[in-house]
Amino acid sequence: MNLTSAQLTKLGIALGACFAVYKFVDNSMAKTAAAAVGAVIVAKQLPYIGEALA
Repeated sequence: MNLTSAQLTKLGIALGACFAVYKFVDNSMAKTAAAAVGAVIVAKQLPYIGEALA
């Protein structure tokens, strides 16, 4: 898996937004949703799981 700097930047911004919601929002459902979205973002980058999610 080779990521270009543009792809890495997109991933960093997306995961940073998920972390900001998780850290600064007090609603537990929002925290759970942010963690789930972050997990999907990471899972799409894995070779075998990414193909199944596409």
